[in-house]
Amino acid sequence: MPYKNAAEWIFDCLISIQNQSFENWEVIGVNDSSTDESEEIFREFQKNDPRFKTFQNPGKGIIPALDFAFHQSEGKYISRIDADDLMPEKRLEQMRNLILDSPENTVVTGLVQYFADQPISEGYRSYESWINEINLKGLQSENIYRECVIASPNWLTSREVMDSVGGFSKLSYPEDYDLVLKWYEKAVNFRVVPEVTLLWREHSKRTSRNSENYAQEAFFELKIKAFLRLDFRQNLLIVWGKNPKSKLISMILEARDIPFEHHDLQDYRNVEKIQKPKILLAVYPSENERTRIQNYLISINLMEGKDWWWV
Repeated sequence: MPYKNAAEWIFDCLISIQNQSFENWEVIGVNDSSTDESEEIFREFQKNDPRFKTFQNPGKGIIPALDFAFHQSEGKYISRIDADDLMPEKRLEQMRNLILDSPENTVVTGLVQYFADQPISEGYRSYESWINEINLKGLQSENIYRECVIASPNWLTSREVMDSVGGFSKLSYPEDYDLVLKWYEKAVNFRVVPEVTLLWREHSKRTSRNSENYAQEAFFELKIKAFLRLDFRQNLLIVWGKNPKSKLISMILEARDIPFEHHDLQDYRNVEKIQKPKILLAVYPSENERTRIQNYLISINLMEGKDWWWV
């Protein structure tokens, strides 16, 4: 648990861990230069419960904090939580039970539920529905370039799996998405607890809202770089859609001298003339329209997650 200026929420977070039905855990907290009472609150827990341990970040930022915490930890399994979120009481028990019944190369996740003092925006509710649906249907790989398919504070995996991707030290920002892309590269087996395992607090001070490390440009730079490395095979590359996202993708491809064609979604049937294309759909229309596009691409023998992706 990296934490910085989380005094408003960290007590409730630590209580939610202390109340877990599975009790054989340790929390490695890493204070990333807090200027509030976050560390004092954590140390109160540490005084009364040796399972809580807190340290100073030897570097600056979430990635050095995660890497340091990983090397301080002793457990066979590694999980993540953010200081402003909450764990439902059975989360660790459910995740542990599932991973014990899974192949070695497995990452376990669960469902998420946003909560806040104010009404949750339609955008966050939409993302909540999307990520839950993707995970329940086992469609993580097909949607890997659409959004981050595993919530960063909502997974559990073995130390060996983390070692296989270089731990946290090899990550780039946005680190949560980069970690999931590295798991995808290693062909991990994603398994899902079909219940809420993360209560995800929405508030205006979230790092993802306020740091340029989590701006849309950073996500697209990371995802397109990963796509070119992992799934692009010098076929003709098509970017579908004309919007800010497609312009951003085009800029990234042009900067790398990657040839591509830019197609308007209204003329999507032109793809029939192209031999074995790779397609990045820079749109996400209504469900009916998505189904129509999917059915069309299937009809011309193009497979989602192999020949085309939503981005």
